[in-house]
Amino acid sequence: MKNIKLLSFLLGFACFFLLGSVLSAQSIPNNPNLTDKEGKRQGQWTILYDKGWNVITDTANVAYYRLIAYQDDKPVGIVKDLYRDGRVQMEATLLADRPQDIMDGVVIYYDEEGNKEKEAIYNKGQLESEKSLLDPNSWKALDQAAGKALEQGQYETATKLFERVREQAEKEFGKITKTYGNACNDLGLVYLLQGKYEEAELLLLEAREIQERVVGKEGKYYSTSCLINLGALYLEQGLYTKAEPLLIEAKNIRANLYGQNSPTYAVACSRLGILYYNQRLYEKAETLFIEVKNIRESASGKNSPDYANSCNDLAVIYRDQRKFSEAEALFVEAKEAMAQTLGREHPNYAACCGNLGFLYQMQGLYEKAEALFMTAKDIQAKTSGTFHPDYAQSCIFLASLYQEQGLYAKAEPLYLEVVNTKIAQISSLLPTFSESEKMSYLASIRNVFNGSQDWAIAYSKEKPSVIGELYNQNLFMKSLVFSSTQKMRKQILGSGDSTLIADFENWKNQKSSYNKLLEKSGLVAEKDVTSLDSMATAINQLEKSLSKRSTLFAQNVQTKNYQWQQVKQKLGKNQVVIEIIRTLRTVGYDSLGGSIQDTIYVALFLTNKTKKQPEMLILENGKDLESKHLSFYKNAIQFKLKDANSYLQYWQPIASKLKQLNKKGFAKIYFSPDGVYHQISLNTLQDPENEQFVLENQNIQLIGTSRDLIELGTKEKDLSQNFENYQAYLVGFPTYNLEQTEQKTQVQDRNFSAIQKIAGRQVSVLYGTKREVEAIAEFFNQKKLPSQIYIKEKASEGNLKKLVAPTILHIATHGFFIPPLKDKGVENMQEVMRNKVLENPLWRSGLLLAGCENPKAEGEDGVLTAEEALSLNLDNTELVVLSACETGLGDIQNGEGVFGLQRAFQQAGAKTVLMSLWKVSDEATQMLMTEFYKNLLAGKTKRQAFLSAQLALKAQFPEPYYWGAFVMVGE
Repeated sequence: MKNIKLLSFLLGFACFFLLGSVLSAQSIPNNPNLTDKEGKRQGQWTILYDKGWNVITDTANVAYYRLIAYQDDKPVGIVKDLYRDGRVQMEATLLADRPQDIMDGVVIYYDEEGNKEKEAIYNKGQLESEKSLLDPNSWKALDQAAGKALEQGQYETATKLFERVREQAEKEFGKITKTYGNACNDLGLVYLLQGKYEEAELLLLEAREIQERVVGKEGKYYSTSCLINLGALYLEQGLYTKAEPLLIEAKNIRANLYGQNSPTYAVACSRLGILYYNQRLYEKAETLFIEVKNIRESASGKNSPDYANSCNDLAVIYRDQRKFSEAEALFVEAKEAMAQTLGREHPNYAACCGNLGFLYQMQGLYEKAEALFMTAKDIQAKTSGTFHPDYAQSCIFLASLYQEQGLYAKAEPLYLEVVNTKIAQISSLLPTFSESEKMSYLASIRNVFNGSQDWAIAYSKEKPSVIGELYNQNLFMKSLVFSSTQKMRKQILGSGDSTLIADFENWKNQKSSYNKLLEKSGLVAEKDVTSLDSMATAINQLEKSLSKRSTLFAQNVQTKNYQWQQVKQKLGKNQVVIEIIRTLRTVGYDSLGGSIQDTIYVALFLTNKTKKQPEMLILENGKDLESKHLSFYKNAIQFKLKDANSYLQYWQPIASKLKQLNKKGFAKIYFSPDGVYHQISLNTLQDPENEQFVLENQNIQLIGTSRDLIELGTKEKDLSQNFENYQAYLVGFPTYNLEQTEQKTQVQDRNFSAIQKIAGRQVSVLYGTKREVEAIAEFFNQKKLPSQIYIKEKASEGNLKKLVAPTILHIATHGFFIPPLKDKGVENMQEVMRNKVLENPLWRSGLLLAGCENPKAEGEDGVLTAEEALSLNLDNTELVVLSACETGLGDIQNGEGVFGLQRAFQQAGAKTVLMSLWKVSDEATQMLMTEFYKNLLAGKTKRQAFLSAQLALKAQFPEPYYWGAFVMVGE
């Protein structure tokens, strides 16, 4: 689904720029308001107006009122307009006031503090001159000029003026004042409109803090600047879980303050509707948009920007439901209303053109669509700048239009411009986000990169050089969040700044405390949920601060825009890197306007002999690879069946391309998986022709991304060169029930049922883990190398968390991975909290340690989840071995890898992780691990030792089930 610009998001901000004073309890004069028999007004009248200067009768919504005298329906004497609190807003002489005011002579305007603002001179309704009566450098004069510039879409001018407004407000009123808070809010808004999210958030948060202190959470200014605008910021960034509660609260407050027929209430409804639209909750969005449209038509009439917004937003819903005639009528009405009220150079007029253009594109009316897209693009380049998300969206509209017609060359400069701009924005924004916010933000702009990938794949037949652009894009984006989090940790610990490092440790400690509370989520009372949420918010803010501050110590280690040629330079003779990309190909649109997409896999090949661009292979059967072929592979492994299919599906096309590139074969293959390739062990694939496994004729090293080859190098580290300075910790054979004197139940594999994790049933004993760690310790003793064993009750979560930078950490126990839970509804707060915990994939994978069967009310519970493993101190840890079942499983995020134990231990600092993809035999695992350490301590590299161990185990147990479960990732 394309991201559509909903105009209420943009234009509604104009409601917030010039904020008035708090209303007093001033009573409004109650004049008789008499009309004679002929319908002519006579005598003294009081006329009531709302905030939009619409005549009303309900005193609850009065923003202004007029005191006027009539004689035979004609105004006589001086007419006064007043603010709700009784202070004068305007003094004038009127010749008539129907159908509109006809002024004559001098008109004086006043601000809410009673200061004269402006003088205008009229001659029988015609404005002859006007002048400001304010000091041009005063807060009020600057604020008016800034608001006017913003309404005209002059963002650069408005920014400079609002910056001066903020400075002047501080001078005239001080920081802890409503006026200064409003100034922060307004400047934050203009930054937001330009896509400067970091600057906007800082100002809006400052405004929220000030307004909360000055006017309280129930005040109208708090509901405006602190809830609506901050919610709009998070909405624009795709942080929907942060935006929704803010917008709902604002809607409720405004309903109480202004009533459900007020334009102010409509703004909150509009924002919330946009959020639901972006989440494809169309029914909720449509209900809100219809409500907003009705309110604005009653309040402002049809010839107003606000009403035009509502037409546009509702039209988007109808278009996505393929109600084309209804949508077109509303789009055209919105576009013409924008032209009349704001002009044809305003950003909102551009957005209307873009939305109408997409409607025509959906109907195959390409010429109409192109003209509108070009108009939108040109306007947004002038008003918002080429760095703004709206300009990028116009480029995407136009590029996709050309692509749909097969005009790939015309789409090329547009896609390249947008991708480069997005990459620059990511580099700027990512250091200001926490990890969860990084994931949300990247998900919100993923469609840009999917579209670019789709275009490059299609265009590559005509212009092969675009494969290089595809590789470069993937080089930047793949594992980006994981990489940035890793860099944050390294930059902080290497900064030498004691305060920064202390804050980092404090953040880890706060996370640990929070995790302990969540572990007991079944015991959490409803009254404690708010404090948990507040704690999570504080931890998130500290993480954002750490991320931003860490970049100050690593100006040369920022996320770089590497090129494929730099990877090529790192490859040796007879080496190849294969980048797998899972992507979506748009093949049409469904009845709700969403894209109908097909899953495909792309393999990009690069060697030191690559000249013009990398080689590309497309696997068209992506859906089958992820469904029926994956099921067949898993069943064949589990039931130890001969598998003649999986090699043909997952590896043969790749093997054929490798043979084309080098008939003699490659000595080393660096393989960066994506999607389904995270769920298979390549070494276990068997060629049906010669019955050889990939293990036997290919040397494959798994990497997160080929960016690792640039940043980490390709040389494998020989641990044996410095063994005497290393420390190995061997953890295994935990006493799962600390109240029993003997562990009795024995099982043959190291899997731990997810049902047991949830229900707390008995955990079976793995006697092989005791033999395993003792045998490994003996190897270390024979070499007179330091090692320490933790078994039985010492194999505890607490002891594991106390370890500081072990060189080698080996953990042999039960492992578990719980697939995502289906939403079955909840009946109490305990279930709410449990579901909240298990939404996070890092809580659904882990290791069982001593005491997990009968955890105490205080202290550790004996279950080390991946979320908790993130806080382990594994800096400079060379190797972590997770000798348990399914420790390599987790939720797969395209382009980001697996969210589970593997990611957690690597983010905690481990350079290499050895893990398993399926249930493993206790006996076979014990043999594999002892053979691995024997090889490692004999002087082989980590990978050589692992490969030799696999081959040795295969000689005794030919089925891949026994020797193929474990895979090694990292350096």
